[in-house]
Amino acid sequence: MDPSTLVPAAIGISVHPIWPVTLSIITFSVHLLLMNAVFGGAAIVFVHSLSGGTAISKNISKKLPTLLALAINAGVPPLLFLQAVYGQFSYVSSILMAVFWLAVIAALICGYYGLYFHNYRYEKLGVSGRSLTMLAVLCMIVYIGFMLSNKMTLMLRPEVWSEYFTDPHGFNLNLSDPVLYPRFMHFAISALAVGGLFVALVGKRKGYSDFVDTGMKWFSRSTLVNVLMGFWFLVALPKEIMLIFMGGDILATVLLCVGLLATFAMLHAGFTKNVYWGVAATVFIVPVMAVMRHLVRQKYLEPYFTLDTAPVSGQWSPFILFVVSLIAGGFCIVYMLKLMRKAERS
Repeated sequence: MDPSTLVPAAIGISVHPIWPVTLSIITFSVHLLLMNAVFGGAAIVFVHSLSGGTAISKNISKKLPTLLALAINAGVPPLLFLQAVYGQFSYVSSILMAVFWLAVIAALICGYYGLYFHNYRYEKLGVSGRSLTMLAVLCMIVYIGFMLSNKMTLMLRPEVWSEYFTDPHGFNLNLSDPVLYPRFMHFAISALAVGGLFVALVGKRKGYSDFVDTGMKWFSRSTLVNVLMGFWFLVALPKEIMLIFMGGDILATVLLCVGLLATFAMLHAGFTKNVYWGVAATVFIVPVMAVMRHLVRQKYLEPYFTLDTAPVSGQWSPFILFVVSLIAGGFCIVYMLKLMRKAERS
């Protein structure tokens, strides 16, 4: 079967795709930083809970529910932009894995509740209770991340969509894709690094040297392992896509080199325990990786769809309204966080 016959007609958008794609990269970068801090922070809390609980596990567990709330809200815009530009691919992948995809909502609610439960019942839960609760939360987060990786890779492979005709019940995952596993591991291990950096940043601001030591150890060691995961991810890509980072595409090649330099900066910051340099390098590399992710998606879908062929209506008012709402919402979130910090100090 010709895979192109399975791809629905392109969804019309109001402005040129470069605008929603740019905002998608920006908002996805924010979401990724926040979500990685939650995942990595939860992993560190879990490890410290196994030894009976420490000041780190108690302090960081208080911040995780708020971080997750921010991560969820920051994750909505990139999904909406993905649907706007690549809806004909995203929608199909959601249908193919509908059961697993809908279960993400339940996993998210359970994980969110688990973080609050762990925080407010910290003393009453005891060592085993805290460990089991945080383990359950981690399982929920891992499930969500793995399903997102399945969805984002399945939408890039129309050649396997015909599996729907043998199993139309929404249980189709992208498990046969060799790219799925290194891609997921690359994101998961980077979350451990960002979680460690978050712990170190909290310690730096509070003057807790043990927080800084522990956090930067997680940050540097996870980043070192993630270099290997990134290499595995790269070589697992189809040859024609991998080659765009080897000189086949100037932008992709430059971004790979910049990413490697930023990674070395992260490692240097980690091993020297320079928290603020670590934060700067991490905040810099995440949008770089997000752009590389977009270039990979474009190359995958090139036989079926390009941004230049997307139907555009030229109606700017919805886009302008969204941008204004996004900026206003950002100011409101910053103001609410300031009120929250003021209430905690009082």
